[in-house]
Amino acid sequence: MKKLLLSLLFIIGITVAGYAQIFSQNFSSSSNIVDYITSTAEANKFTAIGSGTNNIASITSGTLRFTKTGSGTAHFSRNASFIGPPTALKISFTLNVSNIAATNTTQAQLYAGTGFANSSGAPTLASTTHSRLVIGFDAAQGFNISGPNAPTGSTPYYNTTKVITWVINNTGSILNYSAPDGSAKTLANDTWDLYVDDIGIPTATPVLAARGAQSANLALEQFFFRYDTGSENATITFDDFLINDQTTILPVSLTSFNAKANLQNIELAWATASESNNSHFEVLRSGDGKIFSKIGEVKGAGTSSTAKSYAFTDKDALPGVSYYQLKQVDADGKSSESEVVAVKSNVAASNFRVFANRQEGTVKLTIFAANEGKGSIKIYDLNGRKLTEQQLNLNKGYTNVSVPFNGANGLHVASLTTASETVTQKFIQ
Repeated sequence: MKKLLLSLLFIIGITVAGYAQIFSQNFSSSSNIVDYITSTAEANKFTAIGSGTNNIASITSGTLRFTKTGSGTAHFSRNASFIGPPTALKISFTLNVSNIAATNTTQAQLYAGTGFANSSGAPTLASTTHSRLVIGFDAAQGFNISGPNAPTGSTPYYNTTKVITWVINNTGSILNYSAPDGSAKTLANDTWDLYVDDIGIPTATPVLAARGAQSANLALEQFFFRYDTGSENATITFDDFLINDQTTILPVSLTSFNAKANLQNIELAWATASESNNSHFEVLRSGDGKIFSKIGEVKGAGTSSTAKSYAFTDKDALPGVSYYQLKQVDADGKSSESEVVAVKSNVAASNFRVFANRQEGTVKLTIFAANEGKGSIKIYDLNGRKLTEQQLNLNKGYTNVSVPFNGANGLHVASLTTASETVTQKFIQ
């Protein structure tokens, strides 16, 4: 399941701080690993993703996966520095470790800092690493994450995919930031907080709080991951990287973004604390959390120092879980995207709407089908007599169909049958 990860909840509310997104990658655009590597500091790409002899990096099922079956060091690097550089980062990603061969500590490490190489060698901590996370393995219990610098500490072990949120402060003062659930938090200089959440269930309390930096005062402008040849065999899977610069405030401060199901619709609501040259919001939707498309647009407030509220109703909601995102567009065309919310609709896998047109002698149907295939529509009177039937070729998604029908005035029942189900709808002729 993709995209920040998002639950099968009917109502989801999150607080989205108005900070600049500087890196985002969910590995959905290609299955070729070279498409995620750049030599020119291209946004949202790594500068290296490397495999060892028996420690292979791959793009598998829309994730970045390291599969170790023997010797060899695998790694990824982003040594093209973020502009600024940032002095506080919120790094979010999903992590799972499976197929663990044996129990051991310090099996893989994620570093944030500066001066990292594109090769797989271990970084020199004193000159490169502001902060780091250490991943440990347990063959029975899964993986955990440790803070190696005082005050040290370790998370419990986990055996399912988790959402990791790592907040690092190098501003020189106390950092104010939002926890994954939107609650306000503070963090001392040269320390970090770590949240480990189930998908779609953001929390307010860090599992590891105010842990010490490795080398204070180093820039937070690059990141690096290393799975060493001497580590135990396992499969490490990353996805849904999102890095925000917590020191660069965007022109629009989005304070909330909510999605909820209401009958057959999805209602979206969001609010801003302030806006500067905000032209409009584009409402984006995805059925799989990977590919988003625009379904609407809402005019912004331009420049405002007062709180504003917005709403949008998706009247053509998809069945199951849908993912929504806002794209805020400035007057000069620059844009930024919000975090993603997910919501489970009340729409059946196959559903339809009926519009009778007595003057034309037809019934018009708007049909949603989860998959392309055959179907049929039947219309009955209230006594159960079948008045008409027509075979249909259904597209995946929405299909508009006109069915000849000259039934008597009154209430009728239309029945749609697909390969997987039959659904009915009453209508008045």
